[in-house]
Amino acid sequence: MEMSDLPLVGMTRLIEGVASSDTFQDLLSVAEIKGDLFHPDEGGAEHLEPMRLDALVLVLVERGTAEILVDYVPYEVGRGSFLTLMPTHVVQATRISRDFMSRMLCVSKTFFDGYSAPPERKNSSMIRYMQIRKNPCATLEEAEMAVAREQFDRLRDKTRERGHYFLREALQNALVGLFIELANIFRHKMGELPTLTLTRKEELFEQFLRLLFEHCKEQHVVTFYAERLCITPQYLSLILKEQSGKSANKWIDDALIMEAKVLLKAPNATVQQVADALHFSDQSTFGKFFKKHMGISPMEYRKS
Repeated sequence: MEMSDLPLVGMTRLIEGVASSDTFQDLLSVAEIKGDLFHPDEGGAEHLEPMRLDALVLVLVERGTAEILVDYVPYEVGRGSFLTLMPTHVVQATRISRDFMSRMLCVSKTFFDGYSAPPERKNSSMIRYMQIRKNPCATLEEAEMAVAREQFDRLRDKTRERGHYFLREALQNALVGLFIELANIFRHKMGELPTLTLTRKEELFEQFLRLLFEHCKEQHVVTFYAERLCITPQYLSLILKEQSGKSANKWIDDALIMEAKVLLKAPNATVQQVADALHFSDQSTFGKFFKKHMGISPMEYRKS
């Protein structure tokens, strides 16, 4: 399996099982997510499996709490949390409270790519993209939540106008309107925040996470990351332990397990292909690694 063949979860699968959603041609959907969907005793799933997104997903949390992993980094979310999940983010919800409720907007990559910023704004748009990608979770004040909620509702109402001759274009305009309002909110927030100065250890932690996201599938040893950061493996593990409570080996293993879960859910990928994609020496070595961390074999996980 080539790395370009990694399974991507599109909008249609993202809204499977959602109780309330309005969708336009599998390109755009506005939905409500409730916590009871994820509790087995109420007919829901025990937890969400990790997935690599092929859609832009915006989530406004109205009530309840949850913990999610975005590119292996944990985030605690609650009322007012606003998540911006970009295409190719690896996402997993590890805990969702029963009273959780959020609004979710899913935009397929095809529909999202149809909008192009004016040339004079390309550079600033890319900067904002990178800022959001590195900081996917923000907190909105009540007034800001009301603005976001209004934009979500406007998109939802628009999807219901089935008699509209130019519905696709109308939805694209409404989507741009939402982006403008969100950009205004976050621009104000950036203006309110003092200039952030990272310590040297915080910089190294951030650089390690970036390297891990790019290379964890083929680089499984601490030495690689330490050499790229021009520090010793011992010092890297010390920094990570101080900054996150997890050792370097634990970060690498957790990232590999998440990638393995994503790949094992691809219907046409064999366990051998998953082992190859993650650069294990053979299927047996991968199987032992997976069972050590998950308690079950790759095949048992796939069947589950």
